[in-house]
Amino acid sequence: MKTYQELARSAGGGSKTAFCELVRRFSDMAKAVALRRLRDPALAEDALQDAFLTAWLHLTGLRNPDAFPAWLRGIVTNSCRRMLRAHPPDILTSDLDNIEDLPSDDLDPWEHYARFQTRDMIRSLLASLPGVYREAAVQRYLLGRSYEDISSALGVPVGTIKRRLHDTRERMIRAIAGHDAQAIRVGCLPISDHLLPMIAQQRHDQTAFHVSLRRFTSWSELAKAMVNEALDAAMMMAPLTMVLHNRGVPLKWALDGHHEGSAITMQKSMIRDGGSHGFPGRDLAGATMGLPHPLSTHGMLLRSVLGLGPGGRPFRPVYLSPSCMALPLARRNLDGFFCSEPWGLMAENAGTGTVLIRSHDLAPDHVCCILAVRSDFARGKPELLDGYLKLLTAAAGYVHAHPTESAAIQARFTGVNRDAAALVLERGFVTFRDLSPDSARARQVMGMALQSGILDRPCDLDALLLPRAN
Repeated sequence: MKTYQELARSAGGGSKTAFCELVRRFSDMAKAVALRRLRDPALAEDALQDAFLTAWLHLTGLRNPDAFPAWLRGIVTNSCRRMLRAHPPDILTSDLDNIEDLPSDDLDPWEHYARFQTRDMIRSLLASLPGVYREAAVQRYLLGRSYEDISSALGVPVGTIKRRLHDTRERMIRAIAGHDAQAIRVGCLPISDHLLPMIAQQRHDQTAFHVSLRRFTSWSELAKAMVNEALDAAMMMAPLTMVLHNRGVPLKWALDGHHEGSAITMQKSMIRDGGSHGFPGRDLAGATMGLPHPLSTHGMLLRSVLGLGPGGRPFRPVYLSPSCMALPLARRNLDGFFCSEPWGLMAENAGTGTVLIRSHDLAPDHVCCILAVRSDFARGKPELLDGYLKLLTAAAGYVHAHPTESAAIQARFTGVNRDAAALVLERGFVTFRDLSPDSARARQVMGMALQSGILDRPCDLDALLLPRAN
C-alpha cells in the first residue's frame, strides 16, 4: 500500500488516480471536520465537494507531502466558513442531541485558564511531533477516528499506529502532569441521576485537587469522550459500561452513581384503564418509545422485565437525549419515553404525559448509572481518585439532608425545572445510599443485560469492579 505522502506527490504531478485514492482515504476525516463545523449533512456534503475540487486545483503548491492531511483540513474549514456565510445556521431543539457539550457561563477563572493553557500546550506538543505521529494523534484524539481508519488513511500498519499513539499519549500525559498533576476530568448529563458530581463540584473548594466537570447532552458523545481518553471518569449507565468493558475499553466501576430514578411516561391515550402497575407491558406493546441509548438501562428493563422486543411484545425504540424527549411527546411523535427524571415529572406538569410506572417498581434498588473510571487513571492516581470518591459520598449525604438546595444546584448546572428536580428528591424517586460497588447488584444488572441481548457474553466483574479500600 502506498503511503499518503507518495500519493500526494503523484497527485501533485497530475495523477488523477492517486488523487482519487487520497479522496477515498481522507473523505471520512474531511466529513467529520465538516459536520463538526456545519451540523448539517447536506451542507457538509456541499462543503466537501468544494474542498476536494479546491485541493485538486492547488495540490501542485503543496511543498511538503507530510502536511497533506492538515492542509486538506484547512481547505475543508475554509469551505465550511463560506457555507456558513451563505447559509446562516438555525439552531433547533432537535439539534441538541448532536452537540458535544453545552457552553457554560459560570466557569471560574481557574477553569478558563486551565482550558486555554492545556489547549495551547497540546497544540505545541503536536506541532513538535514528526508528520505521521502528529497526524495520527490529531485524527485519533481530536476527530475520534478508529485505529483502522487512521491506518487506512495514512498507509501505515495498525500496530504502528497504536505504538505511535501510545508514545504520543505518554508525552501528553507527562506534559499535562507537569502542568497540573492534581486534576480529574469528569463527564455527566443534565439529569437527576447525575446530581452527585454537580453537588461535589459546587461544594468543593478546588484546593487539594481540581475537578473539571464537563456536561454532555447525549450518551453517545459522553461514551465517545471516555473511549477517546478525553475524560478520566464519567457517570455512565451500567450496561453501557459493561459492553465497553467487554470490547476492551479499560474501565473500572468505582462507585454506584445512584439507585433507581427513571420513569416510563406515556401519552394519556396510551394508558389503558388508568394503567396497570401489575403488568404495564400491555400499554407499551406496539408503542413508539423514546429511549436514551441502544445500550441503556431503560431498554434493558423493557426487554428483560416487561418482555418487550424480539420474542415478546414488539415496540419501536427511538433514541434521543433525555432533554430532547419532551417535545416529541407533546407533538405526539412519541407514544411515550423511558428515561431518568425529572423529564417524566416535567411532562406531567406540562400536561403532555403521565408517568405510567417507575423503575423501582420494575427492579427495586437497581443500579442505573455508575461512576466509571479509566483504569490507567485509577492505577496511576489512586489518592486523587479516593479523594474524588469521598467528595461524591459526601455529596450523597448532602442531597438527602438538603433536597431543596440540591435541586437548586441541579437547576443552576443544567437549566431543568427546579421544582420538578426537588420533587424527584423529596419523594425518593432516585436514591443515593449504599453506593459502594456491590457484586450482587452488578450481577443483577449483568443478568438483565444478558437476558435483554444488550450483552452478548458475561462481563468479568472481578476485573470491572474497583476493589474496596480496606
